[in-house]
Amino acid sequence: MQSRTNQALLALVAVGLLFPLFIQLSGGVYVNTALVTDSSGVLSKLPLPISIVAAAAGVLLFFRNSRQAVPAITFIAVFVAAMLLSIGFASETLDIEPRKLLIAAQFLLPTMGLLLGQLVRDEGNTIPKTFMWLLLVMVPLQLCIGWWQGTLTLTHYLYVFSIYQHFQFVPVIFVAAFCLALASLWDQHKTLLRILVAVMGVYVMASASFLAIGLYVIFVPLFFLRKMSRLKLERWVVFALLGAGILAAVGGATLYYNIAKHNNNLIGDHGQYLGKFQTLAEGKMPVNIRERLGDWKMYGSWITESPRAFLFGHVSPPAREVRTSAHNWYLDFAYTFGLISMLPFLVLIAYTARLVGRLRASLPDEVLWCAGIVAFLVLIDSSFKVTLRQPYSGIFAFFLWGLLLSRLRFEASQRRGA
Repeated sequence: MQSRTNQALLALVAVGLLFPLFIQLSGGVYVNTALVTDSSGVLSKLPLPISIVAAAAGVLLFFRNSRQAVPAITFIAVFVAAMLLSIGFASETLDIEPRKLLIAAQFLLPTMGLLLGQLVRDEGNTIPKTFMWLLLVMVPLQLCIGWWQGTLTLTHYLYVFSIYQHFQFVPVIFVAAFCLALASLWDQHKTLLRILVAVMGVYVMASASFLAIGLYVIFVPLFFLRKMSRLKLERWVVFALLGAGILAAVGGATLYYNIAKHNNNLIGDHGQYLGKFQTLAEGKMPVNIRERLGDWKMYGSWITESPRAFLFGHVSPPAREVRTSAHNWYLDFAYTFGLISMLPFLVLIAYTARLVGRLRASLPDEVLWCAGIVAFLVLIDSSFKVTLRQPYSGIFAFFLWGLLLSRLRFEASQRRGA
């Protein structure tokens, strides 16, 4: 059993990783009524999440368990070496572009979450419990403050602090934390989680995030379908219950959208919310997806412009006035550091997939669900955003990946000892 001290430390770390509080080095807690903040690349103006401090503190507190974190330590060491190789060979001269060093730090910083995830031991599910309670407080509060402010979309301004990138990155991480809590705690906290299922349904509709909506819509029906199949209910009962849930969800989403559509004064995001859904309803590709396709094509041409660029990347990232990112972690990384530097990351993906495939028959359901959440964040979400490069979303995603690897290695050791 975990000691109370260990449980308290795990809970504090979990709060620090998920709570969307941001600090600016030039002005303390990030509080801004403006919808979008542009730091112009100035570090002192950039809102930094407290998850950086939480992850660093967690690594120091739990480093006594370093023997169980060998995969994370090995990956980070090889990852650093590969990026140094790119920095040295991206150009024919030895001139090092400072912007490339800064980008390297941005890619490397979130991997601290992978190390932390492998260092912690959470036999009592303290981390998902903390996520559940934090979401039960934070999500209704954010929704109610938004309604008080007269908007149906998520508000970023919570008076005492503001949520940075409240449309782009935070919703997917909140939904991922919810999915982990649902998978880990359903049998012990059914009533609270039923409430959270409904609250998170409203939250994802208000988020205007296709990826957050997608994760919720995929995970929740599959989770309950799996649970009902385990109860050995009649097939018609399973389909009836699932159909009722889907109808309720569709009805609620339609009602929410129609209220927004006929009350433009309730939408405070300059048309982003209605524009995305109206375009879909008309059978057209949303503007943000079209823009991403254009960015991917541009970055693809840059990456393949020469063998050196393909293998070792470019001397520096594109100028900010040209593009701030490719809206794709893989293309962003390949452009700056090349294919060779990406190999350690691809090997880590393959290693994780191999463990899941080899152990899947004996893995508990919550571990399989965690694997699905990690796969979504690493393979899908990161293909449409630079999720793993952002401190808040990247540290959290790598942390879940570390938790998954720890559990997989534990199950593998149990099988060898059996």
